[in-house]
Amino acid sequence: MRDMTDQDIPEVMEIEKRSFISPWSRGMFKQTLESPVARNFVMIEGGKVVGYIIFYEAGVEVHIMNIAVHPGHRRRGIGLDMMRRIIEAVRVNSVEELFLEVRETNVPAQGLYEKLGFRAIGKRKGYYSETNEDAIVMALSL
Repeated sequence: MRDMTDQDIPEVMEIEKRSFISPWSRGMFKQTLESPVARNFVMIEGGKVVGYIIFYEAGVEVHIMNIAVHPGHRRRGIGLDMMRRIIEAVRVNSVEELFLEVRETNVPAQGLYEKLGFRAIGKRKGYYSETNEDAIVMALSL
């Protein structure tokens, strides 16, 4: 896993489009690369981006904004590996809690987060505007 660069955005966007109903735009990825609080990483296999994770770190809290794995590389532990690496990296920075939102219907992702120790702490009604689906808010206390 390494830091994401501008050159990675086309591959990241391809994964994004194949993963989400309302994918982030190129501009949104550029904004996170330029943000002083955002951290962007890509997972590389065979010289190709196979996954990415973006989070905001503010003081003792981290908010996972976006994580995805290329459909052809799913169910091989890449998402779990990325999450574990991030958790260990932010633990060193004295982060106390990680947060994320996940679609209520995305049971596989919820299972992944629970495996890492995240717990559901709330719900955001209609969070995903394109489907009016609720988001489960999950947190991990370090």
